[in-house]
Amino acid sequence: MASFLSNSAVAITLALPITLVSIDQTRASGLMTACSTDIASLCNGVREGRGRISACLFAHDNKISTSCRPELTKVTTSRMFEKMIPPDVLKMRNTPGEAKLRQVCAADINSRCKGVPPGKGRLLACLYAWSNKVSQPCHAEAKSVLEHLK
Repeated sequence: MASFLSNSAVAITLALPITLVSIDQTRASGLMTACSTDIASLCNGVREGRGRISACLFAHDNKISTSCRPELTKVTTSRMFEKMIPPDVLKMRNTPGEAKLRQVCAADINSRCKGVPPGKGRLLACLYAWSNKVSQPCHAEAKSVLEHLK
């Protein structure tokens, strides 16, 4: 009996990450469908994959349509999104780290993240969304900020 229980526990533990990935893929698919108009207008040019589209939509939270909002909420409250934009980002507000990020990334913020409302890690989410197009110094600084928060 003990052997059966331990084998079952191992099977459940191994299956859990697959289940989480499947759930997150379902959420992402729902997001892409429900938010297609928002993606086209707010995130045109953001490369798909690694949560960049959801990060872009999250960054532009103040402009999200009512049809997109429920799906965006499902994605941004998931564990996968939390790994991408850690909750400790909220502690960055009005800190030297935020000031340095704004200084190093000023040109990228002006060209890619104009109109992003302050707070809740939205600026960092926007920079992450455009990570394939921001300058190398900005990319390095944003990455450094995220690594210090994890």
